Amino acid sequence: MAANILVVEDEPLGRNLICEVLRNEGYQVSEAADGAEALGLAQAQRFDLVVSDFVMPKLDGFKLLAQLHSRYPRMPVILISAYMAADSGQAILQETAKFIPKPFELETLRSTVQRLVLPVLSVWLNYGWFSFLACSS
Repeated sequence: MAANILVVEDEPLGRNLICEVLRNEGYQVSEAADGAEALGLAQAQRFDLVVSDFVMPKLDGFKLLAQLHSRYPRMPVILISAYMAADSGQAILQETAKFIPKPFELETLRSTVQRLVLPVLSVWLNYGWFSFLACSS
C-alpha cells in the first residue's frame, strides 16, 4: 500500500519537482497551489503526510498546519521554506512539524518523508486509519 501525500506549493516548478520525486518513490501524490486548496483536499480524502511550502497566498503553511492539526492532530507535516534557516524553522515549529530549508537536497526530502510515513502506515495497517484518528483526539 502506497502512502497518500499532499504537496502544497504555490510555485509550479517547485511543486512539480517535489511531486515527481515522491511519485518516483512510489507514493500517491495530490497537489495544491495554496493552503486553502489543500484544506479542501484534506476534507475530501485521507492523507498520510502533507509537504507544504511556508510562504503562500491565501493561507500560509503555518496556518495550514494549525488547521490540519486541529482536525487531524497526528497527521505528519513537513514545512519547507527559503525564508528561514533549519534551526530557526524547527525551533518555531517545535514538535508540530518537520522543517526543511530551501534549497534542499532531494535525498533530505526522500529520507524525511520516509521517516514520517512509515509509522503512519504501520498504524493504519494494524488498526485502521479511522481508529487512529478517533484515538488521537
